[in-house]
Amino acid sequence: MIELSKPITDAEIEAAAAYFSALQPRKRIKVVESDTAPKTYVAGLLWAAVETSEREPIGARIVEIPDDLLRFESRDPRSTFTAYAPIGSLAKGEALVMKGGSGKTIQCALCHGADLKGLGPLPSIAGRSPSYMFRQLYDFQHGARTGEWSPLMAQIVANLDEQDLLAIVAYLASRDP
Repeated sequence: MIELSKPITDAEIEAAAAYFSALQPRKRIKVVESDTAPKTYVAGLLWAAVETSEREPIGARIVEIPDDLLRFESRDPRSTFTAYAPIGSLAKGEALVMKGGSGKTIQCALCHGADLKGLGPLPSIAGRSPSYMFRQLYDFQHGARTGEWSPLMAQIVANLDEQDLLAIVAYLASRDP
């Protein structure tokens, strides 16, 4: 990428920035609460559903899989995903995100905006991949994220257990981006 970007002019950079900043995010993730999920296997860098209708217990996890593995592997930007979450995750996540879960944390809207689509330098958290969001929250909690806003987020997630984090990311993924 470095070699490809060297000959780009300032005008081309501005045109690219204008184009990409005008793109509107689309809903790509459907969240389904269930006791089971499609049986999965590792397909490269992600989980994928086996070709049969076989299912497995979901347990205390989120199973996020592409709806069409071939489209995803072909880097189709319209690829969609289904995230299977334990029953009750969305209601628990909504309580934590919107009200702070009776003092366990604070409302996400205070920093990320009422619609959770970002506020100032703080990013949108609505409609994002639950796998990605879980990793970010876990890393804030365990000190692996060290950016400018990391100390604030570390305090916000300090009292949350992994099931709280799972519920939060399931709820956030269910929202429109």
